[in-house]
Amino acid sequence: MEIDPVIREWLHLAGQAPSSHNTQPWRFRVDRAGVEVWTDPARSLPVNDPTGRERIISCGCAVLNLRVAAATDGHGLNVRPEQAGDGPFVRLLTGHHGGAGRRDLAPLRDWIGERRSWRGRFLADEGSPDIVEKLVQAAHHEGAWLRPVTDAEIRREIADLIRAATTAQWKNPAWRRELAHWMRPPSRGDGLPVGRVTGGLTRWSVRHLVSARAMARGEAHMARAAPLLLALGTGIEGPMQWLTAGQALQRVLLEATRHGLCARYLNQPIQQAEWRPMLAEVLGGGQPQLLFALGRPDGTPRPTPRRPLDELLKH
Repeated sequence: MEIDPVIREWLHLAGQAPSSHNTQPWRFRVDRAGVEVWTDPARSLPVNDPTGRERIISCGCAVLNLRVAAATDGHGLNVRPEQAGDGPFVRLLTGHHGGAGRRDLAPLRDWIGERRSWRGRFLADEGSPDIVEKLVQAAHHEGAWLRPVTDAEIRREIADLIRAATTAQWKNPAWRRELAHWMRPPSRGDGLPVGRVTGGLTRWSVRHLVSARAMARGEAHMARAAPLLLALGTGIEGPMQWLTAGQALQRVLLEATRHGLCARYLNQPIQQAEWRPMLAEVLGGGQPQLLFALGRPDGTPRPTPRRPLDELLKH
């Protein structure tokens, strides 16, 4: 069917969501009732994300963008998660009057295209308590919790977990190969961008040369030194909660972008079953789904490449 130009714009904005290794693991189906958002198992990360948890979280981020885009046009999208096939999918039913929180979501539209991840250093600005409270409330509105880590001893314990988990990842040849596989020239439209000429050497270095100890030391230092260290999670565990976590994450990120902040992910202890319960204990309970540093970038973040919308449509 012919897709209304307004809906196409919603889908374009949904496709700007963040995802693990920039895999963009979402598919969209449009019908007269609204839009469906599906995960795409073909774009999975079996080593980094064996359960598909991060893939579903990424699709939750796309769902939030879609809701924000529709809210700007005066539409509430009523979200109905369902289970089918390889995992959950979401029906977003259009309605001129329905949909909770429409007025709160609409102001976030301008920040979808501005949101960036950041791998470099942060400036030493911690952000005001008012901003942190807005981020906590953004997650709460979507049914998740967000905990700023302010205690120095807890930060140190989390940094130690990050160091151990990062070392384990980089000592796994299969994990290195998977990461290298997703390092691609920007013209591919997905993955982690590397130069067309230098990309081969970069991938070889990731597979064989990069020091696990050095990477672990750098990630632990970021956890200790970041202006803000935040954990986002849910009360219980499961695919529907992962969708919730994704929507909460994206709402937090858009609110953070509004205040000039970028995220750097430190998910290594969550990505490995051995370390995740330890992180949960340090944080005081719940199911941690994401761990990230937040701050003002010391530089200019660049956008990651995106696939054209027609590649994202499910027929």
